[in-house]
Amino acid sequence: MRNLSVILVSLAVQVAYGHYQGPFLLWGVENLNEMKIPTLQAIEDQNLRDIYTKASAIVIFIRNATTKLSYENFPELSDIIGKNEWLYLPQELLSSDPLEYNVNAEVFTLTGPAVMQDNEIAAFYRDAQINFGRKNILGILAARSENPEHLILKREVSEPKMTSTEPSTTEAATTPANDEPVEDLIYEAKGKGILYTTVVPVLKIGEEKYELKKHAIATGDERGDMFRLSIKFIVPENTITIRFIFDIVGGNWVLNQAEYDDMSMTLDIVGKPPAAPIGFSFVCGDTFVFKKNSTSLTLKNIQVQPLLDGAERFGRAYDCTGFMTVPILSGIFVTSILLIALTIGMTAILDIKTPNRFENRNSKPLTFTVQE
Repeated sequence: MRNLSVILVSLAVQVAYGHYQGPFLLWGVENLNEMKIPTLQAIEDQNLRDIYTKASAIVIFIRNATTKLSYENFPELSDIIGKNEWLYLPQELLSSDPLEYNVNAEVFTLTGPAVMQDNEIAAFYRDAQINFGRKNILGILAARSENPEHLILKREVSEPKMTSTEPSTTEAATTPANDEPVEDLIYEAKGKGILYTTVVPVLKIGEEKYELKKHAIATGDERGDMFRLSIKFIVPENTITIRFIFDIVGGNWVLNQAEYDDMSMTLDIVGKPPAAPIGFSFVCGDTFVFKKNSTSLTLKNIQVQPLLDGAERFGRAYDCTGFMTVPILSGIFVTSILLIALTIGMTAILDIKTPNRFENRNSKPLTFTVQE
C-alpha cells in the first residue's frame, strides 16, 4: 500500500488528470459541523480554502457512484464519519482544487465492488493518520465523471511503483456518476439513533417553504446528558442541516429542541415533547412543531429513538396516545348507559306481583278496592 510520505520527498512528480464531480462528502477536520452554508447557495470559496489549509493532509477518493452510498454498502466509511465531524456538499464542482492549497494531498480512484472500495477508503485514511497524525486529516469522497469540464490535478510518483493489489490512480473512468441522495423517510445513524416518519418533514423559513424529501447520511453524537441526531437534508443546490437534541433525564430521554443549520438557531418544540424511557422508542400520530420566530419545522406521525446502543431496529414502542383514548372512553360511556337501562328494566320486571286468587263459577267474584 502506498506510503503517503513518499509523495513529499519524491523528486519525480508528474501531473495527471482524473475526472470527478459532486456531490462531495468531507470529513475529519474540526468545525465542519458548524460550517455555515447559506440555503440554496454553494459553499464560499474562501471557506473551502480554509478547510484545505487547516488540514494536515488531504486524501481524495473518487468512487464508482453507481453503488448506493449507505451503511450496508460502506460500513467502515460510515463508522469513520460517525467518529468525525463532516460536511455534505451537493454541488457539481469544487470552486478550488484541494491539491493547490495543501502539499500533503493524494487522490485515489476506487475500483471493484462496494466492499472493496469501502476497505480501500478505510485503509488509505488510516495510512494518512499514521503518517500525518490522527487529527485534522481531511477526507473527500467524490464521484467519477467522463465530463472533461470536471478536472482535478493529481500528484503521482514514479517510485516506488504500486503493486497489483493497490487501486490504480490512473484508471480511466468507465461509468458516469449517478450518485443520488437518499429519498426515503428513514433517518438512521446506524446503531446510535433513528427517526422515522410517514409524512415528509416541512421546514418554513419566513415565507419560504421546503419539503425535506431527500437526505444524506445521518449521524449520532452522545455527549453526557445529551444526544444529537444530525440529518443533512438535500434541497436544490444546497443542504439544510437539522440536529435533533435529546436530553437524558433520570433514565428517560426527551426530544425538546432542534437546531437549524448552525447552533445559534435553536427551535423549541411547541406543546408536549416526545419522551420515553431509555431503550424504548416513541410512537405518535400527532403533529410536532419546532419553532422560533418565523422559522418552524413540522413532523407528523413519527417513531423515534436515540441511544440505540448498537441495536439495528427500534425498541419496544411507547405510544403517545396511552391506554385511555377518546374512542375507548366513548365506548365505556355508551356501555354504562345501556347497563343502567338494563338494570332499571330488570328491577321493574322483578317488582311485578301476580294475583294469588283466581275467579271461578263456584266462588264469589273478586273485588279490588282502589283508593284515590
